[in-house]
Amino acid sequence: MPTVPTYQDTQQHVALRPEYTEGFTVQADAEAFGSAIGKGMQGLATGMGTLGEAVVEVEKLDNANAAKDAQTKLNDWQRDGLYGKSGFLTLTGRAAVEGRAAFEKLAEQKRAEFGKSLTPGAARIYEETSRASMNTLLDSTIRHTFDQRKAWFAETSANSIKSAGAGAVAVYSDPAKVDAEIGKGVAEIEHQGHMQGWSRERLDQERARFVSDTTKNVALGIANDSAIKAEQYVKDAGDRMLSADSTALLKSLQPAVTEEKARQNTTDIIAGLPPTYTGAPDANAAPTAATPNADSGTGGQPQTGGPVQPSTAGARTTGLETDGAGSGTGGARTLGAPRSAGKTAAPQIARSQTTGQQPAGPQVSTTQTPPRQPSGLEDFRTVAATLTFPGKAKDDLAVASFVRNAAGTTVAPSLQPWLTDVTGAILGTAPAGSTAADATSFRHFGLPTQTPRPGDIVVLGPPQSKGAGRNGGNAPDDREKGQIGIFRGYDADGNILVLGRDPRRAGETALTAHAASQVIGFRTSGTVDEKTMTLPNYNPESLRRIEESLNSIADPALRAATEAQLNGYTVSLKKAIDAQRVQVQEWANNEVIADPTFDPTKLPVHIQQAIGPSGMLALRDYKEKVRAYGQPATDTQTLYDLQTEFARDPAAFSQIDLLGYRSKLSDKDWEKVTGWRQMALTDQRKARLESLDINSAFELAKPQLESLGFFAQDGGFATSYSVPHRVAEFRLALLDQMDVFKDKNDGQNPTQSDIQKMINRLLFPIVISSPGSFVTGWTPTKKQGYLYQANALADDQSYDIAVEYEDIPRDLRQSIEADLTKKNRRKPSQDEIVSEYETSILNR
Repeated sequence: MPTVPTYQDTQQHVALRPEYTEGFTVQADAEAFGSAIGKGMQGLATGMGTLGEAVVEVEKLDNANAAKDAQTKLNDWQRDGLYGKSGFLTLTGRAAVEGRAAFEKLAEQKRAEFGKSLTPGAARIYEETSRASMNTLLDSTIRHTFDQRKAWFAETSANSIKSAGAGAVAVYSDPAKVDAEIGKGVAEIEHQGHMQGWSRERLDQERARFVSDTTKNVALGIANDSAIKAEQYVKDAGDRMLSADSTALLKSLQPAVTEEKARQNTTDIIAGLPPTYTGAPDANAAPTAATPNADSGTGGQPQTGGPVQPSTAGARTTGLETDGAGSGTGGARTLGAPRSAGKTAAPQIARSQTTGQQPAGPQVSTTQTPPRQPSGLEDFRTVAATLTFPGKAKDDLAVASFVRNAAGTTVAPSLQPWLTDVTGAILGTAPAGSTAADATSFRHFGLPTQTPRPGDIVVLGPPQSKGAGRNGGNAPDDREKGQIGIFRGYDADGNILVLGRDPRRAGETALTAHAASQVIGFRTSGTVDEKTMTLPNYNPESLRRIEESLNSIADPALRAATEAQLNGYTVSLKKAIDAQRVQVQEWANNEVIADPTFDPTKLPVHIQQAIGPSGMLALRDYKEKVRAYGQPATDTQTLYDLQTEFARDPAAFSQIDLLGYRSKLSDKDWEKVTGWRQMALTDQRKARLESLDINSAFELAKPQLESLGFFAQDGGFATSYSVPHRVAEFRLALLDQMDVFKDKNDGQNPTQSDIQKMINRLLFPIVISSPGSFVTGWTPTKKQGYLYQANALADDQSYDIAVEYEDIPRDLRQSIEADLTKKNRRKPSQDEIVSEYETSILNR
């Protein structure tokens, strides 16, 4: 039987005797019957109840936490699903409306997924909280869908309107279809306004904006075909376009309209027709393609004035006036008369009426017969004298340079009539009835140039009055005529020397000086051949017609654009002719080198035509020299002239046609000259530095050459254009020495000290010995010369150094004498001093 422990049982003690520890009694109490056990059980029950309550509370806490975790996951997903990348609330229009059901279904799936593993208690809590958040989500999706349904309608309507506008642009060439597409767009705008409750004012604004924008876009589409038609379409549109849009579009179209009118005018002028567009005072009265010249009060006919008289304002004589007068004879003919074969012919163009294409420009006739081979090439100086002063042997640098620039150093007979026409028109020496040149017409002659050389054309005097004239500054009457002449160079004051008509004596020429401010521009002929002579800006009569046609254009902007188009067109034609001639000539030259038996006359007809008669003569000359000698021998004067031109102005040198000089240059010198040209074309800075070095070397040598009498004229035909042959030889030898120095020093240019040493060496006196001949009675001859001539001696000639003792500077004689005395331990003779001096100079 169990007993209730007592306090004493828990203590260490000494056991007492039983009689002293047990208390026996006959009276029984509650504890005797186990009341203590009952109390203990009652306390245990109370403790167990308290423990149960604690367990319930813990379970509730766990359920709440689990529900919160699930709800947090759901909240995170809902936030990202609504606002994240590609979230539902970021969808617009149709995408939002059609995506709502799928999004709500996915949200419900996610809600169930996050509560799937919860205990029943946690599930009940999650159900309550997640349902509330789902209600909030659904409210957001419903509101967003409602808003985006309206946006969807607006977007769909806008796309429909946009489609109608694009459809109108696509059918811009059909006015009826354009109107139909615009009607569709207007109807959609009205429907959109009704659905969205627009006011009448807004509806009118939206409708006007659509019609104006669509009309503008249709006009731009038309402008891709024709800016002129687009401009007319805008003007015909009237109230369909808003005033601001119409004004802005017309302004933006104006440059393209002007360019298109200028192109048509250029085509007309080249074809010899009056310009279609002249610029009427009423700028809104634009002509259509079916009514040419509708904007010209004169029907587009050129307005011709009286004969142009050159202005002498600002010109002054320099004492260089010529005293010769042209006689009106000498083979000159009246311009406009029928031209014979091989002479200049006015270009003819047929305008296409079936294809609508603009003509490409003057068509050069391609006859199938070989070009006439001229005979009897003449020196350019001789030709120049007969051109300017018929029947008189007078020479002038300006005219000679003009002939040389155009025809080369030798002139083919086929070019002489053209040279007569042009120089006669410029200088006023042509026969009565011929076309006279003036500054306004010759502004279009040949090619423009910024680097004039003697022989180019000078246009003086402003072509248009800067102030308002009697016609407001826009009419041709306000255009000053100016003056025309041939550029000769500059005077000591930097004024431009011009050879032109003498205003005091008809039919005579005068050399006058003009300030640079009077110059309108310089024009150059470039190389003139048979094809070039057919260009419209290469003969006075065509130039006169061009100027008359331009003067008939009243609108200054249109006139300037037409002039620019015309100049660009003629320049492109000239460059194409030059490029073809150069290509064919170089090919033919290579054929001659590769096959000495090659016969240029057997070339195909079209190649002979491209080369031209003068080119064929040059080619035959080159071929004969290659066949006879292997390569041409360099003509000193030709090489000197080319070298001088390069040193003077590399840019102008790059425009020279070098092919005419091929038969006068050896292979080595041809490579040198073409190298100068290539440098001038590709590296202008290097070319300028190279020309500066050459000029500096020549100037350094000039005082010594003058002191030795090098510049005294040779006998024979002496002109201001010529230089003594020995000067040319010396300069070429000096340039060769400079080239050798650069080859030995990795391209480094010689210093002035180096150049001076070269000059001294080349001018070293020598005695040239020649064998006897029949003329000398077979007696050997000797003559004084200089060391630069040594390389040009014939095989049977020789030379010896010829230094006199007295020619050696005193200080050098003393220095050499001292050195030789120390070396030989005796006083040297005069011959020994001279020999040592010669050796020293030659080694240097």
